[in-house]
Amino acid sequence: MADTPLDRVPGWSPEHVARMRDAWIMTAEQVIALGSTDGGLRSMSEQLRVPVSEVERLVAGARAELSHETRAELETPVDTSQYGLGAARPARQPRDR
Repeated sequence: MADTPLDRVPGWSPEHVARMRDAWIMTAEQVIALGSTDGGLRSMSEQLRVPVSEVERLVAGARAELSHETRAELETPVDTSQYGLGAARPARQPRDR
């Protein structure tokens, strides 16, 4: 799957692209994947400093640039319940006596 840079997606201003780049989101594929997560649209709204309705319009523009198959793959929820958050529980320390 080839990446689609946000600066090539109609409707995305240079300011929008720069704000998303600050969050390491640089492609239409990343926008679609993020937009399909719980809270993804709200998160992008905060990052872009625009209303959620504007984010919905921007995401629709990104979706239009991708094939149906790619959109379907990116919008399918992934079960991450078996993955931790990257931090291990501290080892139990013996108690001082």
